[in-house]
Amino acid sequence: MFSYIFMKILENRPGRYDMGINILSGGHAKKIRKQIVQRYVKPDMEILDIGCGTGSLIIDAAKAGARTTGVDISTGMLAIAHEQIAANKTKHGITLHNAGIVEIDSLFEKNSFDLIVSTLVFSELYFEERALALHQIKKLLKPAGTFIIAVEVQPGKPLKKIIHFLVRFPLAILTYIIAQTGTKPLTGISEEITESGLKITSEERSFLDSFIVISAKKPTYNGPDKIVLPKTKTPEEDVSSIKSIWDFIGRWFPNPVEPGLRIIGKPDENSPVLLTGNFHLTVRRVEKSLKNENVFLLVTPSNGINVWCAARGGELNTQSAITAIKTSRINERVDHHRIILPQFSAAGIDRKLLKKETGRTGIFGTAYAKDIPPFLKKRKTIFEHNKADFSLPFRLEMLLSMNFLVWMILGTITLFIKPNLFFPVSIFYWMTGFVLYAGFPVIPGKSSWFKTVILSIIEAIAIAVFSVFILKVPIFKHWDIMIMVSLINLWLGFDLRGIVAGNPSEAEWLMHKLGMTSFGYLFSAGVFSPGKIHQDKNRCNNCRICLIVCPKGVYGIVDKNKIRIKKQWECFACNACITQCEKDALSLKIR
Repeated sequence: MFSYIFMKILENRPGRYDMGINILSGGHAKKIRKQIVQRYVKPDMEILDIGCGTGSLIIDAAKAGARTTGVDISTGMLAIAHEQIAANKTKHGITLHNAGIVEIDSLFEKNSFDLIVSTLVFSELYFEERALALHQIKKLLKPAGTFIIAVEVQPGKPLKKIIHFLVRFPLAILTYIIAQTGTKPLTGISEEITESGLKITSEERSFLDSFIVISAKKPTYNGPDKIVLPKTKTPEEDVSSIKSIWDFIGRWFPNPVEPGLRIIGKPDENSPVLLTGNFHLTVRRVEKSLKNENVFLLVTPSNGINVWCAARGGELNTQSAITAIKTSRINERVDHHRIILPQFSAAGIDRKLLKKETGRTGIFGTAYAKDIPPFLKKRKTIFEHNKADFSLPFRLEMLLSMNFLVWMILGTITLFIKPNLFFPVSIFYWMTGFVLYAGFPVIPGKSSWFKTVILSIIEAIAIAVFSVFILKVPIFKHWDIMIMVSLINLWLGFDLRGIVAGNPSEAEWLMHKLGMTSFGYLFSAGVFSPGKIHQDKNRCNNCRICLIVCPKGVYGIVDKNKIRIKKQWECFACNACITQCEKDALSLKIR
């Protein structure tokens, strides 16, 4: 999805995270964190909270007298944690690190912690990631140190499984609507902990046996460490017809595949290594484009969201790329040090940090999967294939994927209230959507709201004319239909510029002008674009990275080799160029 508004919703997710997780866990998340502190935390203990989120557990642990350290992959979560720490006046004794779970061994010495805690984090990790994390946790614990994990699991008994599903499904939907997050129930987590060499001392289940808290000890004697190279997959191993359908009708919700290393063709130690997010549609398209190549495809965790939105919203970032590289052990499979990154990931990946942590040099590839093969043959084709595509096929794809679920809800309501209107309403809905999405470039006006108003006026006049001259009734006899038509148009035209043209959200612009910073829990204009892109010409070294990563063609070449802003109006502040600028020559200039 290329909707600017959805990127902003993802960016503001951390402020709603605790609420969402507490809803999903039936209130158990908050309760369990409190219990862990009460039962296990003692003064002067060294404690590590992996996936500390907004900092609630480490704050309570610090109040109990422990020296606490929090690690989280999300900068947004850590920003909230800093605010919470300041508000609770518990800054002393608390340290925060922005890192992924597989990076913790590079942050701390062996035998550093008395207690390591992880609540509702392992549910978000894939198998290889969990295995490596448990291996590192064991190293970081002091002899006889304790590891506490709270995680969602599948109930064992059939009846409880059914009840759990019926209870969880609506909660999961509500949680995603509020916080764009969720967890997946695990199976076999006890066995994974035992396999890592930790000794389980207690297990407690609650919430229909779907929530488990496990306490494990590090043995006083450590045997030899061993990690088996993770298995690789081929494109045929995780094909799903259901997921393929969901790609096109449920784009508002994540549609993930299992992260990990894919083998395409017969790659060897010199073959290219490419990275992408774990959105099902993206992975399928990349695999299809590479069917005649011999490459390694590294599928990194992006919460089942497409690369552009995930990078802009913080789900596909440097830490997730580092995690994928380390867990796949790709450095042991190839002799070179390059990794080809999706162009749309530029807003989220710090290539310098990636190089430092993994030894891999990030090279940005094409915007779309179909253009990868020519890029592999000739790197200079990047300049031919690095622009966002807002063509008619794309706009029609967005029409279906962005509106199918809304149509289903509207149609269901219509069937219950007035069944005879179901087909007329459905026909109007999709015809109007087609006109707005397909005709967006030719409908008068730059604003999608203006285009929607024009269409609504035309349709209202048509209804009035039909009423007077055909049905022989008063001009406003069918005012209710006019209102319904206008409301449907309003939905279909909402943020249309962001969806089909990659422009800033008009909703955010209006909220910003009105001085509003939020609308309930779902939407925020607090991070509205502060202005226009600005270039410090004295700092610029004309490296051309901004030319490569800009999806809208804002930059151009002047005087043979100088890179300058040429299409200022095309910029929608995705921050890709700012993130990648080697000399800090680019910034957003406040108006």
